[in-house]
Amino acid sequence: MSEWWTYRLSDFLLFAPRTYWRQFELMNAQWWPLQPLLLTAGGLIALALWRGSAPVRRLGALGLALAWALSAWAFLWQRYAGIHWLAPWFAAAFGLQALLLAALAWRAAPAPSRLAALWVLGAVPLYPLLGRLAGRPWVQAEVFALAPDPSAIAGFALLLGQRTRWALPAWPIPLAWCALSGATLWTMEDALAAVPPLAALGALAVMVTLSFGTGPARSAPCRAAPP
Repeated sequence: MSEWWTYRLSDFLLFAPRTYWRQFELMNAQWWPLQPLLLTAGGLIALALWRGSAPVRRLGALGLALAWALSAWAFLWQRYAGIHWLAPWFAAAFGLQALLLAALAWRAAPAPSRLAALWVLGAVPLYPLLGRLAGRPWVQAEVFALAPDPSAIAGFALLLGQRTRWALPAWPIPLAWCALSGATLWTMEDALAAVPPLAALGALAVMVTLSFGTGPARSAPCRAAPP
């Protein structure tokens, strides 16, 4: 213990990078051919959040909640738990987040937003493409609603469309997951390590900007006209 300062973050990694990415390969093989349907569903969710009616936007928001629930089961519980002892707790957190997002969608449909639509599109087709550009094969792609990172990033779209105090309890879990995922990828020296934290910080910055920049204008006090 006298040499604790010699330890690096990588010394606490519980698995080899090859083992980690192998879990995505096994998951994709298990759930094939669901992946093309999930990518299509993500595009429809983006369209719903942009131009859909209130019931359609609510349905799209529920789709984002289901993505959290499915990734909790498909990856965190079924795959990640075999190599990380905290994975069942991660799965429980994702399940809780799914319930929070579903409650938000049930309470009120998110406001129509082009930004929310673009946010979903960035997570659904772009995230697995980034993995391919980083050198990983398609069989290890992180697909929306199966892999946790794109599901978490896409979930910010619903929070950006719900700029009320009721949405605040739904922020900590995705922010914490993106930070944890970024640390894990950085420890494995992965090229995409900065993507989840930057996505979280970007969503937080947008939320703060919208909250303080679009409030109701204050009316000027009435003054009597000069004689």
